[in-house]
Amino acid sequence: MAFEFDADAMFKSCALYLSKGLLLVRVHGIWPDGRCTCGRKEHAVGRSGERNCGKHPVGDDWASRVATTEDDIVEWLEDGIPFNVGCLLGPRGGVIDSEDDDEAARRYRKSIGMDLLETPTWLSGKSTHQLTLWDDRLSGCKGTANPGGLEVRIGAGNTSIQSVLPPSWHRSGVQYQWKPGFSLNDIEIARTPRSLLVALSNGAGSESSRPDEKPASSMLFGEIPDGHRHRAILRWSWFKIVNQLNPLNKTNQDITMREILLLNEQNCKPKADENHVRKIVSDCYDHYRKKKESGWVPSQADAESDAAEKEIDRIESSPEGSSKPAPGSGLELYGLKKITVGKIEAYEPGEWRIEMIHSDPPEIILCVPAWEATPCRGRIHMSFDTFRSAPKTAAAVFNATRTYILDGDAGKWQRTWKGQDASKATDHQSIPGLMELLMQKKREEDDIAVGTSSLRYAQLAGYVLQVFKKATQPRDEEKPEPNESGRPCWVTPDELWFQWGRVWEDIGRSHDVQAGERNRVRAKLLEAMGQRDFSHKRHRFQSGRLEFVVFTRDWVSALESLSAGEELDWTVKGGVDGGSTKTKNHSPSTVHDGEVVVA
Repeated sequence: MAFEFDADAMFKSCALYLSKGLLLVRVHGIWPDGRCTCGRKEHAVGRSGERNCGKHPVGDDWASRVATTEDDIVEWLEDGIPFNVGCLLGPRGGVIDSEDDDEAARRYRKSIGMDLLETPTWLSGKSTHQLTLWDDRLSGCKGTANPGGLEVRIGAGNTSIQSVLPPSWHRSGVQYQWKPGFSLNDIEIARTPRSLLVALSNGAGSESSRPDEKPASSMLFGEIPDGHRHRAILRWSWFKIVNQLNPLNKTNQDITMREILLLNEQNCKPKADENHVRKIVSDCYDHYRKKKESGWVPSQADAESDAAEKEIDRIESSPEGSSKPAPGSGLELYGLKKITVGKIEAYEPGEWRIEMIHSDPPEIILCVPAWEATPCRGRIHMSFDTFRSAPKTAAAVFNATRTYILDGDAGKWQRTWKGQDASKATDHQSIPGLMELLMQKKREEDDIAVGTSSLRYAQLAGYVLQVFKKATQPRDEEKPEPNESGRPCWVTPDELWFQWGRVWEDIGRSHDVQAGERNRVRAKLLEAMGQRDFSHKRHRFQSGRLEFVVFTRDWVSALESLSAGEELDWTVKGGVDGGSTKTKNHSPSTVHDGEVVVA
C-alpha cells in the first residue's frame, strides 16, 4: 500500500547511513490518505502544496538537530508518526546531491561523464540522484546550482539543504529506492568529478592571465563585442575540453560544438562566422589530441587558470591551424589517420589495433583508446567472420559501445574497411582497407594463447560471479525462499537459487553480450561438472509458480575456475568472487513449498 510506513526498514536504513558517516534529517512523512504529517491543509496529494508533501524537514531549526546515532533514530520512532529521512548536504554533511528530472539534464549528465560514475545512486519519482563528496572548491558557490539543467544541491554559502533518501515515500506513491548495485552498502561515495566542479564554478578559474580579460566563463553571460570574439571562443572551448572526463568522446564533441555555436549566436555581437567557430574548436581538440599522443596525462592542475591560459596561448600561436579538420569531419575523431590517395579520402589504423585470441573458436579484439569510457572499455570482441565483414564489424562496434555508428554512410564504411580497387580517382593505386592494415600492424606478442578455451569465457564467467556476489539471503530463515525477481538468493547455505535468464539481463545492463554466449558458458559449466543439464527446482509464490536454476557450491567453484582460467596460461583480473551476503530479500512470498523438477 502506498505511504505505508515500515519502522523496521527505516531504522535499518538509517543505521546503515549513519555507519557511512551521513548526518540524517527527519523529514515530514505522508499519511496513508496522502496528507503530509506537517498538518498544513495545502500540503497533501492533489492540493496546491502537493510538491512540498513529504519533502520538508521537521521544525525550523532542523539543521541543528540532525541525527548522529542510532539512539536519535529510536527517539524519532517513539512518537509513532511516519517520517521520511534525508541527509544533510554541504561542508558539514560532507556530500552533495546531483539530480536530473528531465531529458536535458540527463543529456548534460552524460556529456560530463557522470553517467559512468560509480557512486551511490537512487531514484525518486522520475528523477535520478547521485551522491558525491563535498569539495572545498565549492565553498564560493550558492546553496543550489543548475548547470545544463542538472539540479545540484550543494549546501554552500551558509545554507541548510538536505536530500530525501530511500526508503522514503515520494508524493507520487512511489518509494525512493537505490539503483541496483549502487546503494551505500554496495559502493563508496565518489569524489565530485572535476567536470562538475568546473561547471558549478561557472567555468574553469575566476582569473585570467591577461589583466584586461574577464574569466573564460564570461562567454556564458552578456555580450562579447567585436575584437574579443576569437579569443573568447578559444578560451571557453579549451576550458570546456580540458575539464571533461572524456573530451574525445564523439557525443561530448558534438555537445561541446553545439553549445559553443549557440553561444556564438546568442552572445557574440556581431556573431562570428560558423566555419570560423568550428575551426577554433577544431584547433583545441587537435591540440588536446597531440598532447595526449605525446604521453601527457590530464590532471587537476591542467584545469587551473594559469596552466589553461598558457595552453590557450600555444593554440593561438600555432602555425598549423589552417590545415586542421573540423570536429565531425570524419573517422579521424575515433583515432584513425586520414590520408589522401589521388582524389580519394582513405584511412589508416592510427590509434586502432587488434589482438588475436588463439582459442577454439579463435577471436579478434578491436582495441580503440577513444572508446575507453564506453561499456566495452574500448575492446570489441568479434569472430573471424565478423571481422571480415564491414557491416558486421560496424554492428559489433555499436553493440559494444552503445554509442558509435560507423556505417552511417554504408558505402564509405565498406570502402574504408575492405579497401578500394585501383581507379583513375586513386591515381591507379589500390587502397588497402582497415581490415588488412590492422592485420599488418598486429604484433604477435599482443596475441593471447588460451588453448582450447577462450579469454571471453573467463570474462563472461566473471560477469556471472559479479552478479552472484550480490546474492541475498532469505528474510525468514525458518521458511526460506528464493527471490521472486529471479535474482540470486542463497536459500540454504549450500543452494543458490536464481533464474539463468535474469542473471544475463542484469549482466546486459553493464556489459555487451553477443547472441549465444550465455549458452557457451552454460555448455562449459556442464562439461566441467559432467552433467547434461542444470539442476532445476520450482517454488510457488502468490503470483504463481516459478522455476529456478539451483547451484551448489561445487557449481560456483566450477564457475570460479572458468573465470580464473585454471590449468591455462592466463587469468582475468578483478574481484569476482562468489558467496552469500547479509542483504535481506525484500521481495518475499508467503507460500513456501518447493518442487523439484525432474529434467
